[in-house]
Amino acid sequence: MARVTVIGAGLSGLTAALYATTAGHHVVILDRGEHLGGRGTSESFDGIPFGFGPHLLQSNGPLAKVTKKVSRLKMVLGTLRLDRLHVTGVGPLRPRGNVKQASLLRRVLKANDRTHPAVSGAHLLADMGALDAHASRVQALQKGKLCVVGEGWSGVVGRMASALDEVGVLIEAGCDVVSIQNGTVYLADKRELETDVIIVACGWKRAKKLLSPHWLGKEPALQPILASTVDAALSSRPLTQRHGIIDEEGGVVILDYANIQPRMKLDGAFLSSVAFEREGESHESRLQRLNEALDHHAPGWRNHLIHERQQRTITIQTSGEKPAFDALCGEGILLAGEWVASIHALADAAAHTGKEAGQHVSSALD
Repeated sequence: MARVTVIGAGLSGLTAALYATTAGHHVVILDRGEHLGGRGTSESFDGIPFGFGPHLLQSNGPLAKVTKKVSRLKMVLGTLRLDRLHVTGVGPLRPRGNVKQASLLRRVLKANDRTHPAVSGAHLLADMGALDAHASRVQALQKGKLCVVGEGWSGVVGRMASALDEVGVLIEAGCDVVSIQNGTVYLADKRELETDVIIVACGWKRAKKLLSPHWLGKEPALQPILASTVDAALSSRPLTQRHGIIDEEGGVVILDYANIQPRMKLDGAFLSSVAFEREGESHESRLQRLNEALDHHAPGWRNHLIHERQQRTITIQTSGEKPAFDALCGEGILLAGEWVASIHALADAAAHTGKEAGQHVSSALD
């Protein structure tokens, strides 16, 4: 049995802890925030789970599987339907009553022809702004396996945290890790925690600082993909019955969770929208671009606001050549997170790399 310290209580850190504990190791989780979940968080306002823009996962992907593993309750998922997803200049990705257009779109999507606006629009939605993303996300969209989490990300995080609490895993919030050296975790409050294996599962910006002394000149060159988001609960439904609008040329995605997940039982709409970064554009200009897109595609939405959350800039994910989860295995360090190499992306990548790290603790022991 090894002493394992997980840095970060987001989706990747919680998943890593679950699998490391299952393998029989003694696990402690440290997080510098006061709330669990990292970027995978949401807050409830009048029963509506407000996150930070749309975030999709595969219904048969790693995150859904680990959630099913630790909880008897089925996840509340809403599946995106191609016939109710509209791409500007194209229309629905799977039109009804137009056999010729439906056949054409089916062919270009299957061929993954990125020059066609329907395909580039599908990628914008499925890959959340990444240019080097995995084709599996668009394939999942076509097969009806790309979903929104109707219960909110806090519900998923809560299931994991409850499972860890049941087996006695300590999750300590408000712990700012300043460095890791020779099997010791150093905290800002001057505490030192000796451990056998460290799993770095915080975001890339934080992980980069902690891991800098350990790369020996081979630090990966990763870049954040930034975006602005607007989430709004409305008393009307400006998208009517559509699941979403993809403005590929404008770099904007607008989804209506109330249409995608009817079990939310909302009388109006819950719009979750995102505008992806453009070179040379300021954060303020990007948020303004998103609001203008909402005015255009969801006219009158401001007149029916119940609750709203606007985020000027957030990191959606990272791009570049990502390190393997065991890249620093010889240092007694394993890696987990969206920024770690995976056959998946976004939240599913976080869960997948967390599982890999948690299952391979023994390989990092001296």
